[in-house]
Amino acid sequence: MASSSKKRNGTLEFMRFVFCLTILFFHYGKMLLGGVSLKDGVHFGLFPHGAMGVEFFFILTGVFLAHSAEKQSLQSPRKISIVPDTFRYLGKKYASIFPQHAVAFAVLFGVMVLIHLDMPRWSALERLDAAVPSFFLLQMTGIMGSPLNHIEWYLSAMLIAILIVYPLCRLHFKIFTRYIAPVASVGLFVWMCCEYPSLTGVTRPMYIGQDIFIYKGLIRAVAEITLGTFVYSLGKYGLAPLAEKAGKPVRVVLTVVEWMMYVAAVVITLLTLPYGWEYGALAVIFVGVTLSYSGLTYSGELFDNEVSYFLGKITLPVYLSQLAAIYAVDYYMKDNAPGMKVWAAVVLTAVSSAITLLAGNFLVDLFSGKFFRKKTAAA
Repeated sequence: MASSSKKRNGTLEFMRFVFCLTILFFHYGKMLLGGVSLKDGVHFGLFPHGAMGVEFFFILTGVFLAHSAEKQSLQSPRKISIVPDTFRYLGKKYASIFPQHAVAFAVLFGVMVLIHLDMPRWSALERLDAAVPSFFLLQMTGIMGSPLNHIEWYLSAMLIAILIVYPLCRLHFKIFTRYIAPVASVGLFVWMCCEYPSLTGVTRPMYIGQDIFIYKGLIRAVAEITLGTFVYSLGKYGLAPLAEKAGKPVRVVLTVVEWMMYVAAVVITLLTLPYGWEYGALAVIFVGVTLSYSGLTYSGELFDNEVSYFLGKITLPVYLSQLAAIYAVDYYMKDNAPGMKVWAAVVLTAVSSAITLLAGNFLVDLFSGKFFRKKTAAA
């Protein structure tokens, strides 16, 4: 039986890749094919609501954050070092992202330079200067500049939200994850729903005063990462203890429910449903992740394999690399058939992702000293 205490959860790693694909094809459809209208009735499209994959990633971030905060609390139960612990965890997250982000940034900048070679008014230096805040993933702080890779708003919002949620989780783990987190996250969702019909949206202002506002994307990140900490507590302490008592029929039923939730979420991303359905997708993702993490279903055994772990591993480079492929295809293949453009984008995304993954790992080895240790060992 897959335990919620395992270091890696194959089901969630596999679903990482699935929801990365919904985001990927959402961007293909929107930026290469002009998007799908939501005003022509309900039908299947090229992931018109595929951006909902971000909700899965935010919830999963909350699960990992809660795991780390609880582990730290257990290691030093009498000594609460909230600020050092928070920045230590944030630093680890930043360090795990930055090498691949830097490579993808460089690849995208190279593509942008090639595209604009014949445009005399376009300055590479000015574009690079404007993108400095996004290079350091600071764009969602309000120091927006002109992000080169605008889809990286998710990473910036995630890092800022960690800075907010982790110390609260670390301060009193049980009270926060079991009682405060569900109430606070629902409250933030209600606030967003009252302001805008759509859950998605990045730089729309959420006013907390006459002239003071926060980007909606940041509120979205805080709400869903907070919800993820509740998923951790609910899965580990509410459902996981039942795993030993649950018989085969119960586990089969829960496995069916788990995958009904994931299928429902993906179907919502495929349909041209009106705005507002995204909250429904969030709800079924919440149920699916909770069941996957609990260890009550058979999915953990089915996906406990290297293929699932590999798919989870390549999710970040795929996410980071898609824009370079999209821009290249949009410029060099603008007159080609839509299907050909999508296939070309898939191939170029795969190539760019491989470069990002390999070069990012090389940078990690280089700056950690592992590269030189390998060279010394080989000699």
